[in-house]
Order: sequence, then C-alpha cells, then structure tokens
Amino acid sequence: MAASLPIVDFGAFIDPASSSEERKKVALDIDRACREVGFFYLKNHGIPMSLVGDMLTKSRNFFETATPEEKERLAIRKIAEGGDNARGFLKINNPTKGSHEALDVYRPVETQGPPYTTGMGLNQWPSTPSDFRETAEEYIERLEALGTQVMKAIAIGLDVDESIFLNRIDKAFWNLRILGYEGRKERSKQLAGIGEHTDFGILTFLLTDSNPKSLQVLSKSGEWIWADPIEGCYVCNIGDMLHEWTRGAYKSTLHRVCHDADSLRISIPFFFDPNWDAFISPVLPPAEGVVDEDEGIRYEDKFVRSVEYPLWRDALVQNPPTVVASQVA
Repeated sequence: MAASLPIVDFGAFIDPASSSEERKKVALDIDRACREVGFFYLKNHGIPMSLVGDMLTKSRNFFETATPEEKERLAIRKIAEGGDNARGFLKINNPTKGSHEALDVYRPVETQGPPYTTGMGLNQWPSTPSDFRETAEEYIERLEALGTQVMKAIAIGLDVDESIFLNRIDKAFWNLRILGYEGRKERSKQLAGIGEHTDFGILTFLLTDSNPKSLQVLSKSGEWIWADPIEGCYVCNIGDMLHEWTRGAYKSTLHRVCHDADSLRISIPFFFDPNWDAFISPVLPPAEGVVDEDEGIRYEDKFVRSVEYPLWRDALVQNPPTVVASQVA
C-alpha cells in the first residue's frame, strides 16, 4: 500500500523563504527514508503538473501508435552494428519475470563514430508524437535541477560538504527511460513486468500513470509491498552508486514490476547518475575498528558493466537483438 513508504514534503527545501532549520528538517526526513527504506515519495517537488501530464500523454501516444517500422528504426544496436548498446528502443520478452517495451535517451555526449563505445552514441528520438523530444528535453532539464537539489539535501542530512557531491554531478549522466507494460486485454497470458533488481546510479525519480498494484518494493522484513502512485508525487529510490557513496548507510533496495491490469501501464523513470568520469568513494568513515578496504569505483566502469552484463541476458530480447541495463521501473 502507498502508506508503506514514507512521504517527504520537499516544498520547504526549495522555497527561498525557508529558514536553514526548515531546510534541515526536510534533509533529515530524506536521510531517514534512505537509511530505513531506500524508497520514498517526494511531494511538492516543483515540477509543473502540466509538464508531468504532457510526458505521460506523449509517452502513451508513442507506445500506442508508433509503427513496428519506427520502433525498428529506433532500436538499440550493439557496437558491432553501429550502435552503443544503450540508446534507443528495445523489447523484452521474459516468460518468467515479465515483458515490456522501452525507449532510452541519455545525456548527450561529444562523440565520433560509429563505431561508438558503450553509452557514447547518439540519442534516437521518436517521430511519434512529433513534439515528444521538445517536451522530454524540458522535462529532463527540470528533473536534472531537482536531482541536484535532492543531493544538496542529502549532503545536509549526512553532514558532509555538499561540494563532494556537486562536483561529481554537474554533468550528471542522466537517463530518461519511457516504458510500456502491456495490458492484459492486449496480450496473451504472458506476464508484463520486470524482475527484481536494484538501480545502479544515484537517484531514481519515477513517474507513472495511475495504474495501481504494479511496482513492488522489498521491505526490511522481506515482504514485497506495493508502491502505488500518489498524485503529485514521485516515487524516489537510491541506487548502487549512492549506496557506495554512503558506505552502505543508504541501501539500494530491490524492487520489481508485476503488471496484471487490463490497461497499458506507462512508467517514466529518470535516473540521476554521476558525471561519466566521476570517481565515487565513501564520504562516511568506516565503523570504529573496521579496516577500510573500499577503494571506490568510477561511474563509467559501473555503467559499462551494468549495461554489458545485465541481470537478464540479451537472449531474452526480441527483435532487434540488443543488451539491457539494470535500471528499470
């Protein structure tokens, strides 16, 4: 149920009139949610609801009306096929853990090619609907700014210098993904969804349509709880890189999608990740008496490993062949 996850009101943190005490209270609310659950709802986040509605409507339009030929044109390609393993359209057909379609765009990069290296290709934008790119780029700009604000709050909650975070996210290698999970009326008995996983980045801001009983989060007691959408809120969760950054004080929590409703489900996660070349090492000291053996990790290495060696093998990917990363929602 929705009440199983904490709700954080972010309004006071982004209000210029707020006092430092009011902002710190919000920061501590986020800190508590990250330590205890790894998931939380974020309300009063400042993203216009008209823009949120446009993203959902135009994403639904893509999945409902884009032709097979357009999806083929947008398909993620392997490096040997002139792609970068990451940007574009894919379809997953996994009879055990669920099926879905997705379109991925990432932070634009200066690149030469093909051939490209993993993640360093060109975004492929749909022509259906014709103004999807315009809306998506405005949405991305807003979400990137929100991600920066939440990281400032996290720095306050952890009582660390915010520059440690901000210097490594000023060119965040974000990923906007739009996902469509087929409704039961449009498909066979095959399950729509995705298996349990953690996200590999810093923060995920999840926007979905109103379909309930689709996203599940693994609680500390080992039970799968529903994270149903709440109007006006993002479902936020931390990823493996923030787990690393906090020496495990913040837990990247397992979650999965089990969509069994009659209607198509639209899900739009925005993955707010570090700079491509950022080196991430713990900002918190080790426990007393514990020898520190954590040498940290470069985000580029984490990304490439996650994309090239996903939790579900590319044998599960139907036409066209490609590779799937482990960030979905």
